Amino acid sequence: MPTQCIFCDNNSGSKEHLWPKWIHERKDFGPLNFKLGGSEKKVIPDPEITVKTVCGFCNNGWMSDLEAENIPTIGSMLQDVAIPLDEAQQKSVAAWIVKTAMVSDSMKGRAAPNQFYSRDERVKMRISHEIPLRTLIWIARMDGMHLGNFGTDFALFSPQKERIGMGSVTTIMAGHFVTQAVSVHVEKENTEIPELGCKMGNWNESLVQTWPIQKPTVQWPPKVSFTNGGPQGLAYLMDRWRMGVEVAKVIRATPKA
Repeated sequence: MPTQCIFCDNNSGSKEHLWPKWIHERKDFGPLNFKLGGSEKKVIPDPEITVKTVCGFCNNGWMSDLEAENIPTIGSMLQDVAIPLDEAQQKSVAAWIVKTAMVSDSMKGRAAPNQFYSRDERVKMRISHEIPLRTLIWIARMDGMHLGNFGTDFALFSPQKERIGMGSVTTIMAGHFVTQAVSVHVEKENTEIPELGCKMGNWNESLVQTWPIQKPTVQWPPKVSFTNGGPQGLAYLMDRWRMGVEVAKVIRATPKA
């Protein structure tokens, strides 16, 4: 039975790469460790994972255009070339990150009740590359070349311990480029959201905020890079928002050691 594209009304089925082909062409990352939800971890020989939740029109149209627009910027960071990002680049990279997070989210299953991003948010991404409300995005650097896509949903509670919303964290690695996006949904409009707090760390030195845009130009890389282990290990970045109740793991895929 045909299923609907996550971004439009067309039937899905087009093979969208979780990591675009241009990334694989620049670096052979080898086999991947793959884990979805509560399933057992698998080793996938081919790192070019595809997702069939989008249609050919979206895949070969606006999504392809967004990829092409970001290749010079993300490609430079992937290959460890220091660059400044102006406001237009910050917005474009933010759209690429959220688009990728939405595709990752769809791997729960198109009819899954715990899909985080709403239909309206995905349609707005297609039409105008609009970033969902209550979304924060940072970019960072890995000291080595890695590939990964990690996602976790979490519940958000008020100081009175009442559940007031849901959040979703996506952390993406591609070469030396690292990014993390956090989005929050409230269950009732006009709900006062407590300031999002994360675990302590030297985040101001290792992360550069690119959304919402705070500076006309930001510089990549930041002062401190993440490593594959140790006190500045990437695991601390992925763990920094686990302050409440974890409700669903989206996708974990990393190169096999």
